Amino acid sequence: MNNMVQALRQSKKTLVLLVATLVLILAVACGTNSTEDGTPANITDILSAVGGPEAAQLLRFGSGANTGIWVNGTGQATGDPDLGIISLGVEALADSAAEARGLAAEAIDRTISSLRGNNVDDRDMQTSQFSISPRYDNQEVTRCIGCRVEFERVLTGYQVNNTLTVKVRDLDDMGGIIDGATEAAGNLVRINRVSFTIEDTKPLQNEAREEAIADMLTKANAMAELAGVELGELVFLTESGGGVPQSFSRIESVGDFAFESEQPTSILAGELDVNVNVQGVFVIAH
Repeated sequence: MNNMVQALRQSKKTLVLLVATLVLILAVACGTNSTEDGTPANITDILSAVGGPEAAQLLRFGSGANTGIWVNGTGQATGDPDLGIISLGVEALADSAAEARGLAAEAIDRTISSLRGNNVDDRDMQTSQFSISPRYDNQEVTRCIGCRVEFERVLTGYQVNNTLTVKVRDLDDMGGIIDGATEAAGNLVRINRVSFTIEDTKPLQNEAREEAIADMLTKANAMAELAGVELGELVFLTESGGGVPQSFSRIESVGDFAFESEQPTSILAGELDVNVNVQGVFVIAH
């Protein structure tokens, strides 16, 4: 809707300018300078009489679509993560779907019990993916002596995946939670991804926005000074970025998920950046 309104306004401006130009040509052709009955005596007055003040402004400054000083500004704020997110689950293989589902169900129940034992609330656990699917293999088949070897798709069993997305509010528990899930599910465990984020980014967004605006103003003033013009008022301002940051951690040691290993899993949270970009348009003062 906004694009449509802007297009209509631009079309109106263009039409007014064309009409004003025709009037100007007629006025020049007729030798119009001034009249006793108050007919406009100059180009600006002619345009104002026909199209209003807007038409005269179009003559002075153009259509306005690409005029002024356009400038971007960037800002960044850094903070410490306060929320960990682990994507983990189990994967079971068996000859039948029922058997595979049963193995996965037992393993995920043990995993959930382990999570609860590591102070993870039920509200912070969510099933993000569950599937039961057949598994096939291509096997060589020779149908007769001297015939070429063919491949046939053969059902070999069934696979069940059950994945949880777990929020960890105490980041010091991250390694212990992974180790506990590994021990609970054994060789069926799957640790898909570990990431960190910041729940409330508004303070960082405000800090980054303030830096971005200051950067934009500095650039605008520098551009105006270098171009030898005077910076006018700000007529347009927009912002992008500022979304919730997320980083993926590095797992130092997980021992191939062999829960017999005594080496604990080390997880590094690091820092997160919030970036804000702004764009402004300033009038060139006259």
